[in-house]
Amino acid sequence: MGSMQGGRAPANARDPNAYADGYDYGAMPGMEQADRIMVTKLLIDQLEFVDGNDGNGIAWDIWDSYGGDFHKLLVRSEGSVIAGSTDSKTGVEALWWRASAPFWGTVLGLRQEFGPGAHTQLAFGIEGLAPYWFDLEATGYVAEDGRLSARLKGKYELLITNRVILTPEAETNLYSKADRRRDVGAGLANIELSVRLRYEFSRKFAPYVGFVWDHALGGTADRRKANGESVSDRQIVVGVRILW
Repeated sequence: MGSMQGGRAPANARDPNAYADGYDYGAMPGMEQADRIMVTKLLIDQLEFVDGNDGNGIAWDIWDSYGGDFHKLLVRSEGSVIAGSTDSKTGVEALWWRASAPFWGTVLGLRQEFGPGAHTQLAFGIEGLAPYWFDLEATGYVAEDGRLSARLKGKYELLITNRVILTPEAETNLYSKADRRRDVGAGLANIELSVRLRYEFSRKFAPYVGFVWDHALGGTADRRKANGESVSDRQIVVGVRILW
């Protein structure tokens, strides 16, 4: 064997970086600023017709986001309009979401409620993906009059097939003080359990059917009884989930 070549490579030597197509070692081409890309996403998670003990109507859970991987503007709306029911209500939230850990983020912003007892609230909380793929939300609210409230929400998506998905969900609400305008008592106000079965024609369009059980607790249950209303409400829902 001859001695190793030293000095400069000959003019006809193969370029050792030719395979890189001109890119130097580093992040994936075109992705160096990935965390700064602004993305808009609109999810109509629930848009459904409701048939329950307290009457028929519509309900929805919609959110829109704009931002990158670390900061987002969230606009959320959740509510229901039930014919002949005093519980019909609507809420809209404008929140700043900030990543705090892998799969978790904090939110801070305002919530505006409409309907009986409507008022503006400061909103703050945390949401993310817990171990075993549970989606969790914990949000606290401070009203204009100093009343405190909180909402805890969790759901899980069980893939029966690649297109058939079962989604159990649980939600509960707590209040620091009773509020006659909203017919709620102090403490734990209710627990809502639901399950929805959807079929995804595509990731962007999925009709579903489901069942919702809402049960009032404590002072809220007492107020419903005093008003001649049922403590529990069972609903059959039919709706659609749309992603833009």
